[in-house]
Amino acid sequence: MSASGVLRVATWNIHGFLGEGRRPDFERTIRLIRAIDADIIALQEVDGRAHLGREPFAFERLREALGDHVAEARLFGAPGRDYGHLLWSRHPLRDVKVHALPGLGFEPRAVIEAEADTPLGRVRCLAAHFGLRPAARQRQAAFLSGLVRPGEAAIALGDFNEWRVSGAVDAELRSVLPQVVQRSSWPAKRPFVPMDRIYASGNFDVESAEAFHDAAPGSDHLPVVASFSLRR
Repeated sequence: MSASGVLRVATWNIHGFLGEGRRPDFERTIRLIRAIDADIIALQEVDGRAHLGREPFAFERLREALGDHVAEARLFGAPGRDYGHLLWSRHPLRDVKVHALPGLGFEPRAVIEAEADTPLGRVRCLAAHFGLRPAARQRQAAFLSGLVRPGEAAIALGDFNEWRVSGAVDAELRSVLPQVVQRSSWPAKRPFVPMDRIYASGNFDVESAEAFHDAAPGSDHLPVVASFSLRR
């Protein structure tokens, strides 16, 4: 825990470890993840496609470097050259499921569902990377919102690929997870689009929220970080 009674949560599209250079830099990505110092973090564009200039075994190397508890959504690619996203937690993850998301698009999409046993209690975590097409994103948001159970402590985090602050995806997710953290996160050098977001149930209060600008060299997205406490 980052502070007593506070859960620190983050989401970051790591862009295949590429950052602002032309070659991936895995060690830089790991240093920045550690600097974020989250209790739970969702990472998108985990990319081991060596034939496209990425570093192979991206999932394996992240799992080894980060330790603790990891849930993976490997969406396509040969073993060691997979592409997808993952959810990492300091605390045990239980009942992990990976759901294929509906909607046509350029690549398959999924949401990772898991329950984290945190010092604040059990929290349902939903980590996703939505598609580029608006109609697909609406269907994906409806699917994700259907995974939220009334009254439970839950968070949804990821790259939702929605440019508008109050678009269709936001309206759908906000209807079940009303505590919303939106910060301009893309492009990293001069961010003006809130693609990367964190949604939380009404059980939580937002104690702090930021786009983590120190990570700007590490991706074309900035991480979005928030600290939550239980509502009394």
